[in-house]
Amino acid sequence: MIDDLSRRQKRQILVTIDVALFALALWTTYAIRLSTLTPDFSGNYLVLFLIMLGVRIPAFGMVGMYRFVLRHPNNQVVAVTLKGVLISTLAFGAAVFLMRLQDVPRSILLIEPFVATTLVISSREVLAWLVRSRSLSGARMEPVLIYGAGSAGLQLAQSLRYNTEMSPAAFLDDEPSKWGMRMAELAVYPPARIPRLVSKYGIKKALLAAPASDAAHRRQMIDMLEKAGLTILEVPNFLDLVRGGQSLADLSEVKADDLLGRRAVLPDKNLLREVIPGRTVLITGAGGSIGSELCRQVAALGPSQLVLFEISEFALYTIEMQLGELYPELKVAAVLGSVLDEDRLEETYRRFNVESVYHAAAYKHVPLVEQNPIEGVRNNVVGTLNAARAAARAGVSSFLFVSTDKAVRPCNVMGASKRMAELAVLLVAEEGKRSRPQAQGKNDSTRFTIVRFGNVLDSAGSVVPLFRRQIASGGPVTVTDPDVQRYFMTIPEAAQLVVQASAMGSNGEVYLLDMGEPIRVHDLAKRMVDFATRGSGREIPIAFTGLRPGEKLIEELLVDPRNSEATSHPKIFKASEEGPDHETVARLIQKLNKALDTDALPAVYGILEELVEGYGRPEASQDVLGRCDCSYSFAANHEDADGETSEPAQGKRMPGSPSSRCVS
Repeated sequence: MIDDLSRRQKRQILVTIDVALFALALWTTYAIRLSTLTPDFSGNYLVLFLIMLGVRIPAFGMVGMYRFVLRHPNNQVVAVTLKGVLISTLAFGAAVFLMRLQDVPRSILLIEPFVATTLVISSREVLAWLVRSRSLSGARMEPVLIYGAGSAGLQLAQSLRYNTEMSPAAFLDDEPSKWGMRMAELAVYPPARIPRLVSKYGIKKALLAAPASDAAHRRQMIDMLEKAGLTILEVPNFLDLVRGGQSLADLSEVKADDLLGRRAVLPDKNLLREVIPGRTVLITGAGGSIGSELCRQVAALGPSQLVLFEISEFALYTIEMQLGELYPELKVAAVLGSVLDEDRLEETYRRFNVESVYHAAAYKHVPLVEQNPIEGVRNNVVGTLNAARAAARAGVSSFLFVSTDKAVRPCNVMGASKRMAELAVLLVAEEGKRSRPQAQGKNDSTRFTIVRFGNVLDSAGSVVPLFRRQIASGGPVTVTDPDVQRYFMTIPEAAQLVVQASAMGSNGEVYLLDMGEPIRVHDLAKRMVDFATRGSGREIPIAFTGLRPGEKLIEELLVDPRNSEATSHPKIFKASEEGPDHETVARLIQKLNKALDTDALPAVYGILEELVEGYGRPEASQDVLGRCDCSYSFAANHEDADGETSEPAQGKRMPGSPSSRCVS
């Protein structure tokens, strides 16, 4: 009924209630002062009451007392009530003094404010309870468990007090000191009590309220809840809360990165601060999955200016608007352009006096590049070479190239083009070492660095969003091969690695992340299906489609895992790989440019095969799209009697690396 009233009518009701409460407060004050339940109201009582109304109602209105919503009382009700009572009491006392009223006990100025404050706060709580009880009557509330009795869990429990769908039954927490306590009117239990609580309350859902916990701890919590057959929802992480995109009441399914069981790699804050604050930074491919996260990570570190270089108008507009909302004080420049336009790149570097470049622009989708090899190679190799050489000529301080684990012994055009792009960056770095140009008054040549990592969760080309869409539509969930394995990392991890590696590099190094053991994609798919169907009775099948053209069974981060060196960051390593000499790279890049200009696909394949270790030329009979025939295999290692690994023959896999299988 009260919901049908206008805002003005609700305020009038509250004012009427307060008038009655103030009369009761004054009567109670006299009763306390005179120690009788029937105080004598002769004299100035009516005058005092009118004065009180004349100052307190306006004071309450001034401090915002009548702007609170009854259904969801604000935590500031107490503070606002105290403020309104204090202001009105001072005004009331001044009026009594100035009017020289007789027979007015001065003690009422001390007693009445306490009585009035108690009555007003109590009335708001009672009204809120009545409104909530009426609105929730008849509603079927689903009992839920809250795992985490910390600040996030407490706030979540408070939020659910006003929820019409879920009602918290109890807290779970791993901290023994909290067991047996009552918090937010709920008991706190150890995780071992989950089966008993599920049976007692008929619980089917659990809310994970531990946004600050690490991946290993989250994995343990999820496993315990999963074994009890519960559907698991979680509150947002603190970064999303700070950005303002979500609130603690915004619950979502457990994210895919929680299913991987690997502890997140924490950044070295000193490295993050070394290359960004106070500098002008340019990011190519700024609207892509990695590029956009790089923009957010860099923006948070306080650059003097952030330049977004992107060929897609919509992607550029999207990231520019997002940065404007998150960092309104940051100076952002949005530049439409292609990395194939070297003059445009150099002009942009010079115009904004760019000091650091993060080159993330690339074609990364293996099957699409396999079907469009000319454009894929042109964009990935020539675009990277253009960006690097333009940076050297413009006197950019540091240039970082974002590469991929698919560049290691690739059997697809995308991986081969990224490896050739790495060699192009190393070539430009060597040219800088030899000439050491003093561009724009700077004494040092541009410092070039390469970062190589594996698959990124929730990126545009990741299996995770594909699996989500397939699960939402009822399946089947498609996996190429039951044994296919990939290294996985989160988008923030990848972006932070890129920034940190740019601080480490001296010139011409390749860095990579210790990503733990590779994950079977089939296992990831099964876990996502299990989470989505838990308790629903649905069955979503998983179908195997076979490896796609140019796809490996297992990816690698190094040609030879023994050739790596530790760095100042425990999870970042420097690769020590031998590649073709720079003269050969320069000669073949010239040949590649001519082949691309004439669309000579066989010549492009031949150059990739000659320059990139492990890449196999497709059959000549293949169509012009150039679907990769990489059906050669790597033989298994054989150990000598003394346990040393023998050197592989030509075409075999290198020691210490997993066997790879790719298809035509």
